[in-house]
Amino acid sequence: QGAARMAQMGPCARGVLAVALLAVLPGAAQNAGEGPGAEELRDISSDICWHGEWTKDRCCRGDASTTPECWDGTYSFGECCPNADCWEGDAFTYAKCCGPENGLEGNAACWLGVFTHQHCCLANSAAQSWVDVMVAGVDTEQFYAMDDFYTDAQYGDDFGYYSTGNVLKTVVTPSKAGLQETQQFAHFTTYPMALSPHFARVFCRLLFVMWAQLDERTPFRVVEMGAGSGQLSYDIQQCVRLNEIGIDPPTWRRWHAALEYTIMERSPALATRQRERGLRVVNGDAQSEKSCKPVLKALAESVACTGVAATRRSPECLARDTGTPEAGASVVLSNELLDAFAPVKLRLSLYGQANVTDCMSWQEVRLVHALPVEELSALALMLGHTEASLATLVADLRSYTETVFCGMANTTVGREARARVPEDTSCLVLVLALSELLNHLDLGVPASSHNMRLRLRKDPKLWGRLREIVGHFAQELRDGVVIPRDTYRQLRHQLRDSKELEAQFLTVMLTYQVPVTVTESRCKDLTWWFVAHQERVERLAHFYSGLGYPAVHLVVRPGERNFIDLIDCLLGPSGGFKISIDYGASFEGLGHSLSIDPKNDGIFVPPIPHELMQGLPECHNFWPKCAGRIDWTTFVDFTNLAAAGKLLGWRTLYYGPQSGLEHISGYNFTGVGGQSYSVPGYSVLARSWASRHVRSWYGRETLASEKETGGWVQRWTSFKVLLLEKPSLLPEHAEQQKKRFNPILFPTWHLDSTEIDKCWRYDPLTVPLSDWIPRQNETDVRKALGKLTDEINNNLGRTYAEAYEEAQLAVRLVDWLVATSGCESLRPRRAESVLGSEGLRRSMQKRLLRTWGELWGHETVVNISESILRRIAGLDEERESTPPVCAGHQTYLALCEDPGGGHAMPWVAAPSPPNL
Repeated sequence: QGAARMAQMGPCARGVLAVALLAVLPGAAQNAGEGPGAEELRDISSDICWHGEWTKDRCCRGDASTTPECWDGTYSFGECCPNADCWEGDAFTYAKCCGPENGLEGNAACWLGVFTHQHCCLANSAAQSWVDVMVAGVDTEQFYAMDDFYTDAQYGDDFGYYSTGNVLKTVVTPSKAGLQETQQFAHFTTYPMALSPHFARVFCRLLFVMWAQLDERTPFRVVEMGAGSGQLSYDIQQCVRLNEIGIDPPTWRRWHAALEYTIMERSPALATRQRERGLRVVNGDAQSEKSCKPVLKALAESVACTGVAATRRSPECLARDTGTPEAGASVVLSNELLDAFAPVKLRLSLYGQANVTDCMSWQEVRLVHALPVEELSALALMLGHTEASLATLVADLRSYTETVFCGMANTTVGREARARVPEDTSCLVLVLALSELLNHLDLGVPASSHNMRLRLRKDPKLWGRLREIVGHFAQELRDGVVIPRDTYRQLRHQLRDSKELEAQFLTVMLTYQVPVTVTESRCKDLTWWFVAHQERVERLAHFYSGLGYPAVHLVVRPGERNFIDLIDCLLGPSGGFKISIDYGASFEGLGHSLSIDPKNDGIFVPPIPHELMQGLPECHNFWPKCAGRIDWTTFVDFTNLAAAGKLLGWRTLYYGPQSGLEHISGYNFTGVGGQSYSVPGYSVLARSWASRHVRSWYGRETLASEKETGGWVQRWTSFKVLLLEKPSLLPEHAEQQKKRFNPILFPTWHLDSTEIDKCWRYDPLTVPLSDWIPRQNETDVRKALGKLTDEINNNLGRTYAEAYEEAQLAVRLVDWLVATSGCESLRPRRAESVLGSEGLRRSMQKRLLRTWGELWGHETVVNISESILRRIAGLDEERESTPPVCAGHQTYLALCEDPGGGHAMPWVAAPSPPNL
């Protein structure tokens, strides 16, 4: 976690999307027989099967025997008709199900699920997906849902990284009393730890502003979810207790008396660590609204409510089902928590015109674990199984594997595929190979079952690839059996006390991905998500279908909606704030990143200390490999969090880089009750030195290496802040609500591509080419991509990455200039004077470089600062500009004009770096 996790997360920003897009262009759409630039991928049979009088209406209204004249041996009913899967032997025929004696709706005994009268008899509904057909007759419940596996491996009792104690390691350090043991994170560090106490003081200042915005609410209860080591909680409370940000004494006394701080923690090991530091902790899961009551109960048991003189009849000491004005939370915060929320991976086929809000248009990607029987037997015997129990276990697993996977392999698509592979291919290998084909973008694997049958029979490229995959999987599995989810959990429970055997188990375990139909319960959970993101999904679908992609892939974390619901319960009717810091991006940016590479699940393995790798297999190449023994992380979808809040009437106040939390200049404002406040600024750089963590805090990427990432990483997925407000629902707060302003004054970024700042010439918050292509003003995305020269492609990643970083620098430069010289030094006339005077310009440059030069370099500081001054002075007449220039100008307007209030602060030079 922390900055050190970013280097290995995701592909290089420079040219990756271009390579992926160019690689798929000659494949999918052209193999499907469609012209370039089509807005949707068409049914293959529309181009191949039907000519003249031979139409689908004529030939498919029936079964294979109804109109035999349609089939000449070159094409068959099963290849061309979308309703071919309706008919099976003598049990289900057109005559029995659709004959006139059955009435207008046909024989009701024939219809189940996707098999309807309209689809089977009339052949005029959407074609069935071959994946849906393949899994329709089997129980896939024991395929591990990705979010279940992720949760078990992170928090489960049997092998969870956070619950079994793997998250901590014992460190022995010398002290005056002798050797002392302490518990430290085994795998990562976080910004509150790396930048302690400065990170917390920035938060402390923001919490003070929020308290004032809430009319000095007392008690002012802060709940931190997933507090890790507890460093942030400890440092914030220390900041308030010692007035480390310098609030005037009378105000500080009220502020100090009002603050109450509680942690909600899911990990037992971390909760123990936090309590050892003297922090108030309650157990709870941030992904479940059920945690609301325990947290409210803990809030009502504050020190004020447990003293001898306290009365339990006081409103602030009474816990209700939801927060109350007296006993609810005022602010809920999280830092690097949301990246641990369990993901679900979804696949949307782009053939035809899918209804993106219909759950049946989607498929869910699940995990299948398998082991060669020889490896399973060796492990089971070492675990103490008898020969008899082992024989029973193997027999049960063989039966499960054959029942489920032969059921899938014996569907119409499975039988067609079997005709193209060696006779001894197992059902398991065949199904896994068909699933793997979906990851091969150049094949343009179709969605409908009849199209898939046609391609398997007539496309040598597709069935040739299938044979290659079958050969690889057959060698890998070697008489393999599937380990169902419940059996996997049982084995991990038995292995939990033997690290060596557990490592051996992880080494030999094989994990595959198989798409399945989305279940009813999953549909129920995700219906809101499909609707909330309909337009965004449709934009992605239009973009990729125009390029010939067969599908788009997206990841959703159901816990994000539950997280917002939990906070809504804690805040109660009087409202408050939610603030989260994590790495991630917008919905569309993450959608592009996932769709260009179907094997990208949005789950990453951070760098692992060498000592943790002892005995383990290679863990970085495939994230499930070392489940439970290492940490995993995902990129947060900030758009989804904001959308979940919007459903509840919340407002998005700020979305932007984490450095936006820092406010260097002083700030004067009037609270909602008429109270005047003067808030000192705080600078991490002024009180630290330019370490790699400080550089990363300010947005300067320090982890890119030529060896690992070609010199670049995905800047646009780095640490960000999302600040949401739940407005008060109480009538007595109506006037106060109108007077509130944003606690973070700096320019907010967009969460949807249609809401991009009109000043921005381009969007550095997403995959570069996904922004560049639409800006070519071509209706055909292929024509736009045709304008991509090698020179443009080579420079695109650098341009966007630097803009992402320098937009953060621009804000800090203006904030620093206000802090050191006040707003008057930046008024338009003054800015024009500085630019027009060589002496004044050099003086300003010297001041800026003395503070920021080491961090950003001479050329960058000079160019960005002068471009901002030109914009402020009105010398830049173009409506659009670069994101850094826009951000700098908007920062000046916010601090000095509307709402204004920024003022100078004493500036102390940064200390020298320590001797290392």
